[in-house]
Amino acid sequence: MKETMEQIIERATSQRVPTLWGQEYPEYKPCLCETILGDGLQLVYLWTTDNRPYHWLIRIDSNTDVNANDFNFEDILQPIEEEFGRCDGNCECNETGNLCEYPIVCWYGGGWGVIANLGTGEGAKNFQDNIF
Repeated sequence: MKETMEQIIERATSQRVPTLWGQEYPEYKPCLCETILGDGLQLVYLWTTDNRPYHWLIRIDSNTDVNANDFNFEDILQPIEEEFGRCDGNCECNETGNLCEYPIVCWYGGGWGVIANLGTGEGAKNFQDNIF
């Protein structure tokens, strides 16, 4: 039985202890942006270099190819920043070594990827542990 978007989101936003290069970081629950772009049948993640290993989730149109050369990451970054805030760079580093406290976005580079695309039939990938 295929998972529904609600089931995928429930799993993707579950409380977890993230790791990066073998080091555990404080437990958190990944944030889901309330803005839905297009049909919302694709769930993608966005991470930033300065907020690793934490990430955000956003629902976007199932026809959007986030791996295409012409994909504009600003299309997903902007609504996430609008909802959770953007670090102005004047913050002190917190206990994890990041500039701003998650879920505030500190963007000086990062990445994104697909968790599931129900419009194309691409089911949820294994993302429970570390997505990187």
